[in-house]
Amino acid sequence: MTKTIQALVLTLMLPFAAIAQVTHVTLWEPLPGKSADMLAIANQAVQLHQKLGAQSGAALDTMGRLHFFMPFEDWAAWGAYQSKMAGNKEMQDFIRSYTVNPAAHQIESFMLDQPLSNIPRDVYNVFVWQPFEGRSLELLETALKAAAIHKKDGASVAVNTDQLGRVHYVMAFDSWEDWGAFQDSPSVSSAALMAEFQQNPSGKVVQTYMARSLP
Repeated sequence: MTKTIQALVLTLMLPFAAIAQVTHVTLWEPLPGKSADMLAIANQAVQLHQKLGAQSGAALDTMGRLHFFMPFEDWAAWGAYQSKMAGNKEMQDFIRSYTVNPAAHQIESFMLDQPLSNIPRDVYNVFVWQPFEGRSLELLETALKAAAIHKKDGASVAVNTDQLGRVHYVMAFDSWEDWGAFQDSPSVSSAALMAEFQQNPSGKVVQTYMARSLP
């Protein structure tokens, strides 16, 4: 492991409270016939969060689920914002309105150790990896090696760990056409790293998402 990669891996393994810039992502599945309502509510939420001084954004995946993300400077800032929302009448009225008449239900909540807003491109391919027991550092090392290669190959990449120790590998592109071209023509370095990894994997993919940012 090179010193640079070792430093990055150790940073990713620090407790969340010690890491600046974090992201909270919630995943929502629409109730039958309510996809349009879900998107409208998400748009309202983005506007309300902006009004309260917070960043937020949303993406829709290929299964019709909504990914709602909010970056913060640290988890203390996230906690302070929860209190701010609790004391804001407009936000609480909004929360009550979609709770009484929901358009979707939340199926996941990810607390990520890096901001996702640093890759502002239109489409995303996300792989969630579960490290095998005792091999978290190996998985992170491989993810960082892959990120360096994929960035050279034209993708924007973010590597994150969540509150359960899973690794989220996010690749972003300007269009699905660009994503397709990337998949069809892997570089020699990318193929070699994957072949090496498959001989002795340090983790497995447990979830994958393909999503487009909402305007």
